[in-house]
This record gives sequence, structure tokens and C-alpha cells, in this order.
Amino acid sequence: MAVALIWTVIPTTGCTGGQSVRSGPSRSTTETLATVEDTVVEDTVVEDTVVESPGPYGVGDSLFPDLGNSGVDVVHYDVQLVYEPAKDHLDGTVTMDVQFTTALRRFTLDSLGPDVTAVTVDGAAAMFRQAPPELFITPRVPIAGPRSARVQVVYRVDPGPAPSAGGLQAGWFHTAGGSYVENEPEGARTWLPCNDHPSDKATYTFHISVPTGVTAVANGALRSHSIAGTRDVWEWDEARPMATYLISVLTGQYDLIQAVGPHSLPLTHAVLHSDRTVMQQFLDATNDEIAFYETQFGPYPLDRYGVSISDSSSGIAMETQERSLFSRDDFRAGKFTLLQQTLLSHELAHQWFGNAVSPARWRDIWLNESFATYAQWLWLAHIGLATVNDAAQLALSQRGKGSSADPTVDSMFTFNSYDGGAIVLHALRLTIGDERFFTLLRHWVADNNGESRTTQDFIALAERVSGRDLTRFFGAWLFTDHLPTAFPG
Repeated sequence: MAVALIWTVIPTTGCTGGQSVRSGPSRSTTETLATVEDTVVEDTVVEDTVVESPGPYGVGDSLFPDLGNSGVDVVHYDVQLVYEPAKDHLDGTVTMDVQFTTALRRFTLDSLGPDVTAVTVDGAAAMFRQAPPELFITPRVPIAGPRSARVQVVYRVDPGPAPSAGGLQAGWFHTAGGSYVENEPEGARTWLPCNDHPSDKATYTFHISVPTGVTAVANGALRSHSIAGTRDVWEWDEARPMATYLISVLTGQYDLIQAVGPHSLPLTHAVLHSDRTVMQQFLDATNDEIAFYETQFGPYPLDRYGVSISDSSSGIAMETQERSLFSRDDFRAGKFTLLQQTLLSHELAHQWFGNAVSPARWRDIWLNESFATYAQWLWLAHIGLATVNDAAQLALSQRGKGSSADPTVDSMFTFNSYDGGAIVLHALRLTIGDERFFTLLRHWVADNNGESRTTQDFIALAERVSGRDLTRFFGAWLFTDHLPTAFPG
């Protein structure tokens, strides 16, 4: 995520280059998306014949104690949305394939905003109670032990952005021409009942019904686009495990532009029809950026990539999985300056650091942002805008008090999680040498692709790859409130 644009200021120079196809309709489908029968079952108290997961609800995240749900591992989400832009209204059905990891009398999902009308577990109506930010679900038959089940929730919501404990707004945003979502860190639950914590990654299918002529864009591959009466239905499939905060849903007058990246990597870009010409040069830059990062971090770790350039607020960019989100206001001047180079390279790098490998706890946010910032420094050096040493020295001179490994909830998107943590990576590179440093980054992605990991996991791998005890190094650079004033050696 790029917050308030970019922290580091580096002297700039200019830079600049697909064929495209506007997506059209295919086969017809029924107009109404499938939902379960709207049967509301009142919550009742049931004897605790089966052990229930311990409170407080959540998975024990120190920054977001309400997020996540003990004993619940969602394997796949099938998300069906009927969106009415004129009314700012959403009717939704989410079907979850869940692996329950323990015996439960009832379980919870994260839900803050949706008005739930029905819940089923394995097709049988379940009792439920809404107590935001939790949705309590009591199956007719308790979960007797570790097993899989299909959970379906039918709901409606007038979606909109909500204040986040992280200091920004998150959730569903309306624009003059449509809508987009920006869910980091806890915005998905405001429009989608889910297990809204990055430790639980799942695959996704999206079926999005919008008025005819409106394009709906989501993560992954476009599987179908059909017209049914006055509605268009768009089906997207994300086959790679993804955290809820990386979900992308956009609606509006978008062109879908197909291209091919390095090693025949499929690229699908989404740009507003009116912006098509001016945005092309930024889309064309994607190939060179991916090719360079592959030399540094190993093969591109996901199935596809692309950029979405929406009518969102200037300065907001997000590494939504396999198709990063940007604002037209940061690109519409048509000039390729430091700003555009930084935004594009930063969010692309997140596909390795944050998306392929996600944080297991929100306090580990530096594993996302510091790594993407360091990658951004590498790209700017590659194209001749600055050296990595200069960027690191400037960041070190600007760094304030605080540990990059232990942010507070209101500091997780501030300097020390970005450039302040990139300093730690530069110091590590100088300590263990270039060969071991880049071997470490490649192994971090290759060994953990599709998983959620902690800072301790990274340290253990760094010691294994370097063959050194790095306790003193990380104590002096990562876990301290006051860093050294000069880099090693």
C-alpha cells in the first residue's frame, strides 16, 4: 500500500510504450444470482455439549483483537453480489468452504455493516445473531471435531467506507463513475461477512451483477461476462490463496486491456474508457518492471498481473492481488515522473512481498511495506533516478524513534513501516553480503508462497541462509527504538 504517496524524496527524470481488447458479452445467464431461501432463524441458547472456542473473539492479533475467528479456516469464498449503483445498495450471498480446526458449538465471522437475512451450514438453516463486529452462527448440529463444512450467508448492505483503527478509511468507496474497494486492514468485513484476518488466506470466485453497460472487475481471471435483461454478470476467479484485505472489486466504465508479460504471463489491465490513451504508457511499463524484479526476487509468484486505474482519491494505491489499484489523478497528466515510477514499482513488488507471502499478524506489516519500499529503491536505481545507498542514507537521517517490528495500531502505516524498515533490509544486505541477501529474498518467497508468515520466520530463514547468528543484528536494527546512526561497514 502506498500511503500519502511516497515518503522519500529523490531527484527525478522522465521515462516512457500493447494491444488491447474491450471486453464484450458472451453467453446469457439468468438475471437473479442464486441465493438460499430468506429464512431467518432466531438465535437461542444451547447447552455447551461441545467445547467452544475461547474468547475474546478473534485470533489474538495484538493490533486488531476482534479480527479473525478461532477454529475457522476458510478454504474458498464464492461471492455473489448484486450491486445497484444508483441506490448505493448491495445484495450479497457468500458461500464459504470452511475447514473447522476444532470442535465448536458455535462460531463467528467478522461482519460490521452487512444486514444478514439467512445462514445455512451444509444446507441446513442455522441460528445466528448479529453483534457487530461479529456474526455468531450456531449450527443445528454442533461441530463435533475437525471437519469441513459449507457455510452460506445471505445479506444486504448499503456499503461505504468506514473509519479504520489504522488511521485511514477502509471498505467500499463510491465515486462519480462507479465504485472500488480498499480493504486494508479491516475493511472487507464492512461489506462482506468473512474471516477478515491475513492469517487465513483462501481462493475466491466472484459473480458480480451490475446494470447493463457497467464493467465489474475483481481479482484473478475473467471467466465469463454475460447479459441477462438489464443486467451484466461478470465472473472472476482468483485461484491463488489471498487475504481478505487484498480483495479487489471495481465497477464503472472500464476497458479491459489484455497483454502478455515475461514468460507469457497473462496481463489484464482495467482503465476507464475515457483514460485509455493517456494510460497506455504506464501499462506498457509493466513488462520491464516484472522482468527486473524477477532478477532480484525470483520468478513472478502468482498467475497473472495487471493494474487498475480508477477514479479513486489521489495518493491512494493498493497492492490488490494480481491487479494493483491506482488513482487516475496520479497518472492523468500523462507524465512518467518519479511519482508514477514509485507507485507502480512499489505495488508490483507487493505481489512478492505481502501477496504471495502475507503477514501472519498485523504487527508484521513491515514484511510487506519495508520490503516493497526496498524493492522500489532497487527499481529507481535500475532506471537511473537514484542509488540505493543514497535512498537508504536519506531514510536513515529522517528516521525517528520506534521499532519497525512493533508498531502501534495508529503507526502501522507511517514512516517506520516503510522507509524506516527498508533501512533494516539495507543494513542486513551490508551485513551478510549481496549474494546471501538476494538468495534470502528469493527463498522467502519461493518457500512460503501462498502462506502467512511472521517476523520470527524471516529471521530464522535469514540465519539459515547466511549461516550466522543474527540475534545482535536484529536487536540493534529491527527491535530497537533507536537505530545506529551509520550503516554497517
